[in-house]
Amino acid sequence: MTDTALQSLLGKLTDALGGRAALEGAAVERTIATGWRRHPGWGTDPAKPELVAEFSATLDLDVVGPRYRWAHRAKTYLVPTDLDYVEVGAGGRGHVSGVDFMFDPRPVDLDIPSWRVAARLRHFDLTSPLRLVRRMLAPGADVTAGPGDVLTLREFGRPPVRVTLDAATGLPRHADLTEEHSPLGDAAVRITFDDFHDVSGVRVPFQVDITVDGQHVHSETRTEASISASASEELFAVSGEIVEPTLEQAAYALNSTEWVMNYVYSGVRFYFDLQTAPVTPEPVDLAPGVKLVIGPSHNTMVVELPDRLLAVESPLYDDYSRAALAQVKRAFPGKPLRELVCTHFHYDHVGGVREFAADGDLTVHVGTPAVEFFERALSAPHHVDPDRLASGPVRTSVRGVAESLSFETAGGGTVTAYRIVSDHADDMMIVHVSSGGLVFNSDLWNPTPGLPESGDQRGRLATQLYDAIQALGLDVTTVVGGHRGSDGKTSAHAAPIEYLKRAAGY
Repeated sequence: MTDTALQSLLGKLTDALGGRAALEGAAVERTIATGWRRHPGWGTDPAKPELVAEFSATLDLDVVGPRYRWAHRAKTYLVPTDLDYVEVGAGGRGHVSGVDFMFDPRPVDLDIPSWRVAARLRHFDLTSPLRLVRRMLAPGADVTAGPGDVLTLREFGRPPVRVTLDAATGLPRHADLTEEHSPLGDAAVRITFDDFHDVSGVRVPFQVDITVDGQHVHSETRTEASISASASEELFAVSGEIVEPTLEQAAYALNSTEWVMNYVYSGVRFYFDLQTAPVTPEPVDLAPGVKLVIGPSHNTMVVELPDRLLAVESPLYDDYSRAALAQVKRAFPGKPLRELVCTHFHYDHVGGVREFAADGDLTVHVGTPAVEFFERALSAPHHVDPDRLASGPVRTSVRGVAESLSFETAGGGTVTAYRIVSDHADDMMIVHVSSGGLVFNSDLWNPTPGLPESGDQRGRLATQLYDAIQALGLDVTTVVGGHRGSDGKTSAHAAPIEYLKRAAGY
């Protein structure tokens, strides 16, 4: 379209939101809201996003500058926790005080890394039409107009945002962009704006909703809003050193913002760490021919077969899985990884599946209900953040496990994946290694360094795990976790079966 058409459409949007003078006179936008967040990569079924939090929040947002103050309260559901914290970001600096982590709900008072600030600001950019239009009106902004009253904002290092205007009112109806959401790759994100109210001469949406690939993941109802003509420096004051991101961390914060937000609203802080390597230089031994790659939050078990390797779990995202895979190759030189068992489809445990597949000839074994999900993950476009598999497609197959699947190990025993009944996921599997008396699980029970309290578990999950082991008649002496457990002082990646029995309430 011509510059005239662009200016006409920008003017239509600007006028609908209150006029240029009102917009440029706004310095701070305050909104008070309640809402909920659902995680599309959790739940019992890939087609059913899991309710992970209900929240109330007060946001003070600098309309132009990279500053915010976010007071957040929430009830989380994966691990029932009451979050209550204040987060302040200004430029590359950030600070959080209060309870922001569901796995360790103790108050903190600490600086946060700059990529956490960047991801949060990107989320606020997408959910504030006032901030979006100010970015479009900035000198030198790269904005184009397209058919259907669509304005597209392009910014370096960020996926383009397409804002569709209501033909009759000129108000923004929705903003669309494509992000990287591991392991599915290109994800269609839509932010919908509704119920606009006049606030000090500026039209502000009091209803904001977000969908990802058509799944409704975020609903936010604003009960109060105000616009200030000046910004208090004290409001956004934050000290501390700037924690500079790596290039990968900086890119992930901006390319995968709503993926990160799924976890942030859930009360999972470590996704902002964007883990890049295991915590030990080499895997630890579990039994002859069986090793465990220990990550900051997620683990991968590797079992040696006569002519190849079998891995259990490909967690997180490409950068981490690349480092984990390197450990696997060093631990078993000359033996290719050809079998991968995924205990369940949850994104945090399978985000590296494409990195594991990129070497070729990998068979991915999953619970039957999740076959379609994994086939999609391995074949979906990855244009926003191309990975090794996108750059060089290779043969990979997905095999559904209806009941069990067994392989002979290099030591003459067996490694067997069993489907079990679990409230956590319909495709849930556990993996038993006969020669070591080991059973590997993810998310059902995290091994603890000491005997836990009776019934110390997440809902019924530990009981379901123990009951399944007994019903299958498995010879188990040690339970290995896809996550480590802790007593608050030390952590453990494996524990005696008696510890699980106690946690299960027996």
